[in-house]
Amino acid sequence: MEASGDIRILVVEDELIIAEDIRTKLTSLGYHVTGMVMTADEAEQSMTTDKPDLIMLDILLKGKRDGIDLARVIRDHYRIPFIFLTSHADRDTIERASKMTPDGYLLKPFSDKDLFAAIEVAVFRKSTIKEPSDDASRESPNEVLNDCIFIRKDYLLVKIKFNDLLWIKAEGNYLELFCNSGKKHLIRSTLKDFLNKLPGSVFLQIHKSYVVNIKHIEAIEYSHIIIGNEKLPIGRLFTDNIREVLNIDF
Repeated sequence: MEASGDIRILVVEDELIIAEDIRTKLTSLGYHVTGMVMTADEAEQSMTTDKPDLIMLDILLKGKRDGIDLARVIRDHYRIPFIFLTSHADRDTIERASKMTPDGYLLKPFSDKDLFAAIEVAVFRKSTIKEPSDDASRESPNEVLNDCIFIRKDYLLVKIKFNDLLWIKAEGNYLELFCNSGKKHLIRSTLKDFLNKLPGSVFLQIHKSYVVNIKHIEAIEYSHIIIGNEKLPIGRLFTDNIREVLNIDF
């Protein structure tokens, strides 16, 4: 078993020995643990500062707010996938937890294989959810997974940070993703569907076959946008929108 990409995980568990065991399991599987916290308040602070991709969340946290209360906050405000952990499998607990629509549910004690499977399924499900295509929804920084998106490549999920994605080229139902590391990824998707998963404040369609990351634009001429050594064509139908978004005249 090998973790997909650089997945960052926050562990929210108030039993220190159990939390450490989870951390050890996650690390051995190739995941990056952003932190281990014991309360809902600490978890919220860590979500803001460390920006995890996924949260392992104990249902019965001690304190004023338990794991289910925290899950409600995660679901409504952070939109980070989370997996419930519990040693209590009674019907009332499961029913209460299920209302929070977790991305996974693990009963303690669990094996490395159970943990690995739960995380990979949760991340894959989240990465393939189609978000609303309206502009207001696309502005949310947590629309996919904080500051990144996961793509399926062969049998792996590969993490791509928005800041690393320079531009996208469409070829029918396939897309080429060009990154500043020099890497290029080929995925099966329409440009419209993929664009709906990206933050509209960062990515701009300039042609029927091209989308660019605004932050990496180096120069603009009448018929092209320049990023690095590449000159990307501007489609005539997109000129007015480019002018409006970038607040320029060319």
